[in-house]
Amino acid sequence: MNVFLASFSLALQEAADEWAGIELYHAEIVKYLSLGGVVALIATFFGVFGVSAECRKGVWLASQIGAVLVAALALWVGLFLGVHMGYGEWQGSPGAGDMAYADGAKLVGSLIFGWMPSGFLALLLWSLLTVCKKVFGRKPEPIS
Repeated sequence: MNVFLASFSLALQEAADEWAGIELYHAEIVKYLSLGGVVALIATFFGVFGVSAECRKGVWLASQIGAVLVAALALWVGLFLGVHMGYGEWQGSPGAGDMAYADGAKLVGSLIFGWMPSGFLALLLWSLLTVCKKVFGRKPEPIS
């Protein structure tokens, strides 16, 4: 039993050594993705609440599409920069584990395929803000 616990403990220690410094990577992703999220929220907010539906349909539609595209681009850039800067911080830390120098598939994947989750999140944000505008934007009915 002691041999099993000793080997299990050694395996856990080796795994911890490989992933040493991962918290720096996570902190950078959160920082840049949060910044992209704030820009996306502001762009979508102005797209939904800034242009009234009474204006010409072409202007209204262009503002909605533009807001979603800017939001998706901001989230995509935030994701890519978070992964890129996160790897840089992790690799630059003293005692970085072996996983810090693994292949760059996450970086390339966030650049090539990052538009998909960013686009879905931007559409979700736009939908929620549009529903909030419809629900909470009604004028009160006059009391008779």
